[in-house]
Amino acid sequence: MSLPEDVITEILSRIPATPLLRFKCVCKSWHNIINDPAFISKHHQTISAAPESEAVMISRRSNATNRRVLSLLRSPDDVVDHDLPTFLNDMFGHVRLVGPCNGIVCLYGYYDNIALWNPAIRCFKKLPASQLPRPSNFKVRGGDLGVGFDPKTRDIKVLQILFCVSMDSQIVYQVEIYSSRMNSWKKLESSMPANIMCYNLWSMVYKNENFCWWAQDKNNVEVILSFNMVDEAFEMTQLPSDIEPLGGQHRTTRAIMPLKESLALIVYRQLEDDKVFDVWILNEIGGGVEAWSKLTRIGPISGVEKVLGFWNKCECILESRTGETVLYNRVTRKTKNLGIYGKRSRLEVLVLTESLYSVN
Repeated sequence: MSLPEDVITEILSRIPATPLLRFKCVCKSWHNIINDPAFISKHHQTISAAPESEAVMISRRSNATNRRVLSLLRSPDDVVDHDLPTFLNDMFGHVRLVGPCNGIVCLYGYYDNIALWNPAIRCFKKLPASQLPRPSNFKVRGGDLGVGFDPKTRDIKVLQILFCVSMDSQIVYQVEIYSSRMNSWKKLESSMPANIMCYNLWSMVYKNENFCWWAQDKNNVEVILSFNMVDEAFEMTQLPSDIEPLGGQHRTTRAIMPLKESLALIVYRQLEDDKVFDVWILNEIGGGVEAWSKLTRIGPISGVEKVLGFWNKCECILESRTGETVLYNRVTRKTKNLGIYGKRSRLEVLVLTESLYSVN
């Protein structure tokens, strides 16, 4: 007895991406279902709704070899280490992980050295270098990156922000957008409304359509700078009015990162031995100070340097003072050392779900 196609589609949408790829070989109809863009979208939404589907990717520099290692956690007791594939090490000596967006990770080496990678389906694409003319009499001294998804065109877009410096130290920004659907770059004519802080150290994808950075506006006021992949426009969001000022004797700092479907702002003192992390949630991009809600306070926790991300319902991922990755359960308030070490301040964490989205 054969099942109706809609029932088969529903069943297949609940299967993780890796085994689902093998099911393409079962029959032609299954192959067509799994390749259908509508199914790919439905599959990602279904898998993302299950908390246990989230995996943690930790990028780090080995203390012993200085090689970049990727550690993948599917549970606190299931840790698998992978060397970055040889072709990635050859092309990306100082690769940063940006994203994820629909299960896709953006790899950023240096300006014009960018790739898209879906680790679940082992799909990789080195982006063509931008051929757009750069400001005359200026040199590109660095760059920043954003990635997101345009649901109207089903298009993965990459935003490259170039820092260009003249001989007399003038700085201009050139913003370029890559479209995976068109496989080409174009220049964004609008100017940058704020300066990104910490060179993309704290940035994130928000609801797939927006990429966000911690930034300062032209008056040196802290903001969340966001770029909408549909409208292809920047927007600024004020920070909460009653957070502790940046710097000071305790070196108060910030981080932004995803928490479920929301953008979380973390405020903490770098110089305190027992760290306390105040967590704020953004309710609406582009809003004023009232757009934020104070969610919780985590800690005090001793022996840690900073927060790296949130995982599942109650796990907080931290970096210890020795460069080890630590899990902190916000309910039980217990820590678990994972034995994953990297050079201090070189740990990067992405929480992602498997997807069938191709980068080609």
